[in-house]
Amino acid sequence: MELARDIVAGPPGTAPLLRAGVKLSARYAELLPKAGVGSVWIEDDLGEAIEIAEPLSVETRAKVHKATGAALTAAGAALRSGSGMPAPIVESLNDVAGAMVDDLLDCPDAALALDDLSSFDDYTHRHSVQVTVLGLLIARRAWTVDGWTDFRGRLRHDRLEERMRKLGLGLLVHDVGKLAVPPEILNKPGRLTGEEMEVMKTHAHAGVELLRPADLSPIAISVVRDHHERIDGSGYPEGLHGAQVQEFPRIAAVADVYDAVTSERVYKPAAPPHVGVHVIRDGTGANFCPSIVRHFRAVVMPYPVGHEIKLPDGRTAVVSSVDIHVPDVPTVRVMGAAGVEEFSVDMTAGAERVAAL
Repeated sequence: MELARDIVAGPPGTAPLLRAGVKLSARYAELLPKAGVGSVWIEDDLGEAIEIAEPLSVETRAKVHKATGAALTAAGAALRSGSGMPAPIVESLNDVAGAMVDDLLDCPDAALALDDLSSFDDYTHRHSVQVTVLGLLIARRAWTVDGWTDFRGRLRHDRLEERMRKLGLGLLVHDVGKLAVPPEILNKPGRLTGEEMEVMKTHAHAGVELLRPADLSPIAISVVRDHHERIDGSGYPEGLHGAQVQEFPRIAAVADVYDAVTSERVYKPAAPPHVGVHVIRDGTGANFCPSIVRHFRAVVMPYPVGHEIKLPDGRTAVVSSVDIHVPDVPTVRVMGAAGVEEFSVDMTAGAERVAAL
């Protein structure tokens, strides 16, 4: 197989481990996961003319990597000293949130690479950025299609960029309080005990306290404090329900859970995108706001374009396109006896049901 994109396992700007065009081998397949690379893009007949867009430019990715890494380091130091997060660090994150918004306002709606952040340092670092990208994409669609409601109850369609910047900053720091949770609890491979769960729940308020000196806007702080609240009242730290959970945390909750399910951790492998989508879908109305889920499902496909999937009949295929109105019926390509075959397939079927195109 021929590598379609450079593989970068260090900070943006560092030399790639492998460059596009390299012929891959079994040896690479063995070594790349050890370097933190879980998947690669390849060039072959099945992928011909499939275009996958990156939501962030190379320049923005470099800014994000530097600023979020510095923020995590500063947050750790602030915890040890008992002080809050320095305001200049948070201001740099605000600038980064603006750069991310600028990129995401221009990116296409479909065929996005949402899981290609292997160069970020660790789970907390990568998760913060991934949740920010996904949350902003959900917000962009929700506020463009439905508008947003201001504090006077007026429906508006203006000031989207300003509103997305505030959300982006809150998403970037949403999990900063987890630095206060002991690693043996944070990375425990099994189910947490009741006592351990109570410790875990403290990270929401810990994050708010860390950020207090930086004077973030109340709606950005609501993301940090309330992204584990659920509209049926089952969340934490306050057990808010219904309208008590504001729109920003509702968006954050969906993005946070999806990324947690589909990310690899020290104690679990990454679930494929369709599993993450089903977790969100199944929690609609109880854990997650139905309108936010509706927009999430138009942004995140269970079978993303360019990804390799296993068909109901056992064959391996590559997704070539998907309709957001019927996301569980992607168009796929397989290598048949006469060459590349393309057809739609119902991935919800117990047995293969295909319609030739």
